[in-house]
Amino acid sequence: MRPAQLVWIPLVVGVGVSMFLLKYKVQALEDVLVAKQAQVVRDRGAIRVLEAEWTYLNDPERLRELSAQYLGFGVPAVVNIADINSLPMRGAAAEGGAAPESAPANHNPLDDIKPQFQTELRSLPAAPAPRSPSVVSVSVARLQRLLFPTAAGATALAERP
Repeated sequence: MRPAQLVWIPLVVGVGVSMFLLKYKVQALEDVLVAKQAQVVRDRGAIRVLEAEWTYLNDPERLRELSAQYLGFGVPAVVNIADINSLPMRGAAAEGGAAPESAPANHNPLDDIKPQFQTELRSLPAAPAPRSPSVVSVSVARLQRLLFPTAAGATALAERP
């Protein structure tokens, strides 16, 4: 064999091995594509089921029955309706006095029924301030993504459009 032929042998072997590896890489990607398409079909079916369930749960008649059963809500009655003038004044309630009453000529007994309001505000406990990740943890995470791109969780970032 001539030395020129010896150069071509490793080149042909290298190209053959790389084509072999590329073929299996393409097949693996096609399998991933088929799996993703099947997942899309399953997700669309689940969305249809959830939309039907949402429609059932938001049925006005069903909500009306549940509110009457569990919350005691019912058809509005005249007793439950109040005029804005029958509400207590804020300034008068804070001073401890009553709102000035003026009795009109045609006094309605329903005007004497005043709705009760809760005026006390309860404060919620303050949420702790969010902590930012340390420089070390961010650096380690970036290094892991560079060295191990197929590790769990790293593919989710690479697959985003």
